[in-house]
Amino acid sequence: MKNEGSNKVLNQLAKARAKEAFVKEYTPEHCESLGLVLSSHFEWDGLCILKTLSAALEDSNFHSENEVITDMITKIEEAI
Repeated sequence: MKNEGSNKVLNQLAKARAKEAFVKEYTPEHCESLGLVLSSHFEWDGLCILKTLSAALEDSNFHSENEVITDMITKIEEAI
């Protein structure tokens, strides 16, 4: 795996965040826990979170979906 080191770190962060943020009876999906890590990393700045999502979608070849997010980013930036 190319990004084994960074993936390991992200997995550890997501697991630690899941233990802090959720009640014991609930087992969040990995992406949910990682979302909490990213939102706190960007200090709950929705625009930064959307830009990160856009980059991830583009990297994953979800071009149509990324176009929707890019349009959303543009509208937010124009409103600021």
